[in-house]
Amino acid sequence: MTDTLLRPGEACLMHGMAERLGADVVRAAASGEIAPEDLSKMETGCGQCTQHDACILWLLEHQGHQEQAPDYCLNAQKLYYVRALQNPLLAAE
Repeated sequence: MTDTLLRPGEACLMHGMAERLGADVVRAAASGEIAPEDLSKMETGCGQCTQHDACILWLLEHQGHQEQAPDYCLNAQKLYYVRALQNPLLAAE
């Protein structure tokens, strides 16, 4: 087993953050808005983060749509990008 393998739940944190930010990363990968490899890299990046406990708490405390990810989120910019692709009207505001 290598350090690059995800531990149980880590991909869930990334997908939870994506959901809060209104970025459907699974749809984005399936439709070609992002490469499937990019989704995999986002999940792996989440797995390498050192803030899993803080992320779990943030997700629990921030139900529903959120405009901003926490500062420590390694995927924030990529998630904002996906959200802007999927919701161009939000990006124009």
